[in-house]
Amino acid sequence: MARSALFAACLSLCPWFFVPMAANAQLRMESIKAAHEYSASGPGLGMIVYEGGRIRFEDYYNSHSVSKPLHIYSGTKSFFGVVAAIGLDHGWLDLDERVSETILEWRDDPRKSRITVRDLLNFTSGLETGFSEIYGRSSADKLTLAIGLDAEAGRGETFVYGPGHLQVFGEVLRRKLRRRMTTYDKFLERQILRPLDITVTQWRDDAHGNPILSAGMYMTGRDWLTFGQMVIRGGEWNGKRIVSIDSLRRCFTGTRINPAYGLTFWVNGYATRADARVVDVEEWLDRDPLPIDWSRACLSRDAPPDMVTALGSNFQRLYMVPSMQLVVVHLGRKGTFRDEEFLRILFRDATLPQLTQSDVPPVEVFRPDVQSGGGLFKKLFKDREGE
Repeated sequence: MARSALFAACLSLCPWFFVPMAANAQLRMESIKAAHEYSASGPGLGMIVYEGGRIRFEDYYNSHSVSKPLHIYSGTKSFFGVVAAIGLDHGWLDLDERVSETILEWRDDPRKSRITVRDLLNFTSGLETGFSEIYGRSSADKLTLAIGLDAEAGRGETFVYGPGHLQVFGEVLRRKLRRRMTTYDKFLERQILRPLDITVTQWRDDAHGNPILSAGMYMTGRDWLTFGQMVIRGGEWNGKRIVSIDSLRRCFTGTRINPAYGLTFWVNGYATRADARVVDVEEWLDRDPLPIDWSRACLSRDAPPDMVTALGSNFQRLYMVPSMQLVVVHLGRKGTFRDEEFLRILFRDATLPQLTQSDVPPVEVFRPDVQSGGGLFKKLFKDREGE
């Protein structure tokens, strides 16, 4: 198949992800500067705005600098969402395979035996959060520790934000990639970081040297920007295909339980609906107990509905809008910052692309009795396993 025909075929599979960029779709510089002022007067440390193929704005403040790495906390999660997408491309991972096919210890547990890889990545597995186990001081191997977490609800019944899901996914990766003579951090380095020329300057890891998948990365704002540029280009960077469009788009599908969260990315697709409600994610996740009602959630009514976000504590943000070829990096520290207000200022008077509901990420329909599709999936992709 010709390259152009193949590209067109890929677009037909996911029309919402690549809406042609309008020539006049752009942020106003006055709004960018106002958003910068909002950030700098609060907990902000840096801000980069990349749009339409160029950096339109970049500044660092409050004692931060361009070369200084920062802990991006849960921004780390989205890198492993892309690792999962690459696993789909290579044929050794299926979102609907049961985790118990790899973690055999779960086979006899009535709840955990039904959990799928997709459930881990969209946080609907029913597992307890794992905050104290994963982030607490312990000499344990925290991948092994995570698989001992209890399932407090059935899969697909709740959205529970916490590191446990990703840490269990890390154990799935460890066992699958061991057969390929590698580790998940080396796979990440080979498939994503090295091709993008991104440097992780430091990892938060456990006492056994296992990087924490949910919140372990330190990097500069510019390196994080590069990851966002790859995402808005549909998985391509410098002429190299990092991940297929079809696999990448699966990361941006929300769920019935929480339409604002896909597979390790926050999404804004519900924003166009009349009953949508804006949630301030960082504020919600600071509540005790954690909220259980995420229905009808979106990040912003002012931002385009195809905006996807990698979001970390202390206001580390990577906002990505494919229809505008826009990436915005926000770096921060503890303080007062609201995504809704920042995005309202940033997109004030912007010329936005006209999108329909079919142009934005869909909401995944829960499949209660899903069975593993691993056999067929592996057969279809077996020729690509060595990529």
